[in-house]
Amino acid sequence: MTRELTASCVTLSGAGFAQPARVPFAERCRAAAAAGFTGIGLHTDDYRQMRAAGASDESLRAVLGTHGLALREIEFLSGWAAASGDDPGDDVAALGRAFRPHHVTAGEFGADELDIEAAGARLRTICDDVAAYGLRVAVEAFPWSGLKDVATARAVVEASGAPNAGLMIDVWHFYNTRSTLADLDGLPPERIVAVQLNDGRVVDGDFLTEARQGRLLPGDGELDVQGLLLGLHERGFRGPYCIEVNYPGYRDLPVDEMAGLAFTAASKALEALPTH
Repeated sequence: MTRELTASCVTLSGAGFAQPARVPFAERCRAAAAAGFTGIGLHTDDYRQMRAAGASDESLRAVLGTHGLALREIEFLSGWAAASGDDPGDDVAALGRAFRPHHVTAGEFGADELDIEAAGARLRTICDDVAAYGLRVAVEAFPWSGLKDVATARAVVEASGAPNAGLMIDVWHFYNTRSTLADLDGLPPERIVAVQLNDGRVVDGDFLTEARQGRLLPGDGELDVQGLLLGLHERGFRGPYCIEVNYPGYRDLPVDEMAGLAFTAASKALEALPTH
């Protein structure tokens, strides 16, 4: 069974996390489509820089259309969970209006303990703001943050009561937050917005550095990627799937090689899933 795959922004950017992309957007789209991807991701910082350089929404849509791609994932919303009512911002709204992506990722970089109910209320405000664009908000747990594990992210999503809120399950973060499949028991499968595929190792500290240096291709690390995917499938999740990979050496490769490696590794990881 062929499953549609999205290349998350940093996978083909040719640069590290939070760094300006080395590979132009048009080249990323060309390489992604040639490798077999049907979707691509974009960061709001990248979008802002392209617009400042003269790109229009029409020209970006033309690039996507030329290569038969959809802009499925945008990122990143932060600063909302532990602070007062963060606005999703003009860039998220502009991307939502122009491209109708599937989801926007959201998380928290600060390590302060969260007030779950207050964070849920702020998430609800964001979700209401972006619902007009058909956007779902995918809340992602980071091991260094107040959203410290999947159970905490789930609690915030449930406290929000927003129908377009759910979880982003990233393989590396799932295992490094010490989350388990039991944390998802009883969760309606539609509350999992998307899964980001990758691999690596479980570490005990300096999580941020490891996340940005050791997010490997599925199958190249020590994490039980197959076990997680099968567990999610058993709980009713059927996609969408993205791949988010970035580490030294990989990001220095030509974009066609990055795209080919990412698509092949992601496809192989999904091969073991049942076709129903």
